[in-house]
Amino acid sequence: MKIIPIKLGVFLLLELILYGMILTVGGLWLSVSSYAAILLCFAYALSFWRSGDRCILLGLLFTVGADYFLVICDPVQRLWGMVMFLCAQTCYAIALSAVVKGRGWLVARGVVTGIALAVTVIVLGENCDALALVSLCYYGNLIMNMVTAFSGFGGKKLLPWAFVLFLLCDTVIGLQVAAGSYLPIGEETLLYRLIFTDFNLAWFFYLPSQVMIALSANKMRGETW
Repeated sequence: MKIIPIKLGVFLLLELILYGMILTVGGLWLSVSSYAAILLCFAYALSFWRSGDRCILLGLLFTVGADYFLVICDPVQRLWGMVMFLCAQTCYAIALSAVVKGRGWLVARGVVTGIALAVTVIVLGENCDALALVSLCYYGNLIMNMVTAFSGFGGKKLLPWAFVLFLLCDTVIGLQVAAGSYLPIGEETLLYRLIFTDFNLAWFFYLPSQVMIALSANKMRGETW
């Protein structure tokens, strides 16, 4: 039992160091530190293979795959990255189904997903493509996971707040992509200046969310995280 606090301390210390690098460096070091931080989250969750939630672990594995396509690949493979993220959210949904039971949540998830797809087609029209459809489907499922987690855990555990930070990250990235490809967001607008700030706002939200999910991998079975 004594090794658990040591392992946790080392994990958080390494993530804090990588977090600092992500927010301050650029170029190759940014890609390396970013991907290393996500790999470390998966490795920490994997260390609880016997006692942890396998769906949370699988979700983190899909996240590793997603960030390979979005962080390591050159050029960036956005579609494959978003497919991986959608798989990750599906895994988290399965994990949450053990906490919040009932068909109502499944129906609500289906309705939200359907609305997200319909809005994508209506708003984008001819600009609608596979990336937009997958991204909005993913975004809808992320919202549902956040709502479900708060319903099951309230604000007393890390997982609901992990999804909040996840959502903030993806909102920033989604607006950045939309500004360049789908929606007319002018460079003179306040929104444009906020989402394209020199500060790495997306990863400011993203890495803490993944650390919280990794910490939750061993805590879905009644423990205190």
